[in-house]
Amino acid sequence: MRKKLGAVQADEIIAQTLKLFGEGMKVAAEVACMAADASLVAPGEEVMAVGGTGRGADAAMVIRAAQTQDFFDMRILEIVCKPR
Repeated sequence: MRKKLGAVQADEIIAQTLKLFGEGMKVAAEVACMAADASLVAPGEEVMAVGGTGRGADAAMVIRAAQTQDFFDMRILEIVCKPR
């Protein structure tokens, strides 16, 4: 891990782990946190989060949202779709 990323920080490890399932999975998790941070959804609320790349959305999950500071309170309840 250190060879690939250099100095390892927790947020980089989390991002790289989510990317193992696809870029859209990482983005969908970030979107859910950003929505909670902006008070657009309440922490703990179940939401459908969609993510992808510049080429379009390719992943969708049902997530129990959490603010970024409480990232580990977020729960991925269902993976609706993801790329192969």
